Amino acid sequence: MEEYKYCPRCGHPLERRRIGDRERLVCPHCGFIFYVNPTPAAGTLVEDNGHVLLIRRAVPPRKGYWAFPAGYMEADESAEEAAIRETKEETGLDVALDALLNVYSFEDSMHQRGVLILYRAHVVGGTLQPGDDAEDARWFAPHELPPWHEIAFSTHRDALRRWLQARAVLYRPAGEQDIPAIADLIETYHQPRWDLLRYLNDPLHHLLVADDRGHIVGYCGLRIEADEESAVIDHVFVHPHHRRWGIGSHLIEHAMNVARNAGVCLITTEVDAGNPGIIVYLKKGFQVCGMTLWPATDKKRPTTLTLCYNFCETSS
Repeated sequence: MEEYKYCPRCGHPLERRRIGDRERLVCPHCGFIFYVNPTPAAGTLVEDNGHVLLIRRAVPPRKGYWAFPAGYMEADESAEEAAIRETKEETGLDVALDALLNVYSFEDSMHQRGVLILYRAHVVGGTLQPGDDAEDARWFAPHELPPWHEIAFSTHRDALRRWLQARAVLYRPAGEQDIPAIADLIETYHQPRWDLLRYLNDPLHHLLVADDRGHIVGYCGLRIEADEESAVIDHVFVHPHHRRWGIGSHLIEHAMNVARNAGVCLITTEVDAGNPGIIVYLKKGFQVCGMTLWPATDKKRPTTLTLCYNFCETSS
């Protein structure tokens, strides 16, 4: 990194002094201390119909290589605003952020150290066309991704590998052989206990799992009511190491498909009001149709929202 010589406050020559446990540039005239901090950047992993959005960089560093839409934050914007702005500038698409995906540290020749804040996002408008620092912008299916050596940055390669891993997860009905793994997740992560065997053996109950190459990393219960016209999604859980990659969303979608195929008209679920998973349901088309407020003395029971999805209204 370039060595700065003059104080940006008063213009006096800087000198090196021991400040705390580090040697830093200090102005002996006004006392200004020059702290060299990492540069924050923000970007998006935009997914649509199983495809991911990448741009081909038109400028150094790594000109001609593929990357996520991303760039450095301005001083007057938040990380979320920067991610949305960079995506618009580089792809022409308006996006809404779904969740924080990951935070990466990186190095480059210009800023020495940086931090990339990467969000999951989906398209809400605009037209796909490269702009700003991008010479191309395309959607890629998992089998169409550029070779790893053509991906610009190690942080982006890591995120793409995680995205591919999540796409390879199998969503299926549970079998008896899956019960010990599900019970272990319930025990390890202190999840509510429920009658797994009933969900496995009762024709009006369905136990669904997310299977990552033989490892159960999530589960979901679907309970069809006796009238067979309504159903309830219960007990959705995803292993902490596999969250943020859409696995919970796919479990919910799988449960909705089972309910639809069973001829159910209305499907409901209850979610704590502070649970960010509410966004997943709203993206799937669920609407808030009720709320349960517990007495202030019952601090262990947070406000819950009842969400519903009406298949009959959607199809009409």
